[in-house]
Amino acid sequence: MWDEVKAVIESNQSFVISSHVNPDGDSVGSALGVYECLKALGKDAVVAMNDAIPDAYTWLDPDGDILAPASEADMERLGSMDVVVVVDANGWDRLGRLRKPLEDSAASKIVIDHHPYSELIAPTSVIDTKASSTAELVYDLIDSMGAPLTARAADALYTGILTDTVSFRFARSAPCAHITAAKLLTSGVDPSRVYDQVYNQNTGARTRLMGRALSDIRFSGCGRVAWLTVTRSMIEETGALSSDTSGFVDVTMTIAGTEIGIIFVETRDGTVQISLRSRPETDVNQIAVGLGGGGHRNAAGAVFNGTLEQAVETVTAAAVTAL
Repeated sequence: MWDEVKAVIESNQSFVISSHVNPDGDSVGSALGVYECLKALGKDAVVAMNDAIPDAYTWLDPDGDILAPASEADMERLGSMDVVVVVDANGWDRLGRLRKPLEDSAASKIVIDHHPYSELIAPTSVIDTKASSTAELVYDLIDSMGAPLTARAADALYTGILTDTVSFRFARSAPCAHITAAKLLTSGVDPSRVYDQVYNQNTGARTRLMGRALSDIRFSGCGRVAWLTVTRSMIEETGALSSDTSGFVDVTMTIAGTEIGIIFVETRDGTVQISLRSRPETDVNQIAVGLGGGGHRNAAGAVFNGTLEQAVETVTAAAVTAL
């Protein structure tokens, strides 16, 4: 399935790799995996993101190779690259400010993703919705290219798998994620180190913000829907960052009887960032799609154009209906 991708890589020299807004472990890990593969093959490559990399993943980029957030000057330069590689995103709109310079460029386009899609955004696409993470697919690409798997790439890809499966809780029924993870461990990845870097490096500000959010947890649908809200004032008063809310929603799913968990985060631009989680039997992707977002059956998200109060009313009602 990689023949077309390999042909594009082999016949070009310069590449820009990007992914969705509000990068997570899979987007960062997959992008760095492709980056390391291309560099090992003697290619010129750069990773550019719309938003800053969350603190949980900055250890993967100690030298600041990733342009995040990419500046206006960066975006002008990126449009001249030979190839645009989009990972872990299934629509140009998911790239934020990077959409226009990358979509409009004359570069060849490659998409590697595991999310459901309504139409292909690039003719050269490898999209496997059965994969638990895009990182799994990137590992397969590196293997099929015969490129060396660097230590950094291995750590990055393991991080992508670990986080997108929520520590292997959503690794699908097929053993692919576990098999790929085992290969990465064989290559030298230290799972304890990766887990510690990703989950055990919280700042005091993030911990305070989480406490504020959890102290006001609400329930709907007779306790089957649990939801958290994070206002701009909460973020500012605790000295935290918007990216610090990553992972908060997962705590809702540790509550007995909860079938759907939601977090609402106010953004600087007046919209509300929504993340949804669910038990295996409940589909929250349909809720996200109805809001113009998307994701997976048990983990999805969307951006709501309206007030926090409107977002809560609309989405909690949709969640109760989905039960």
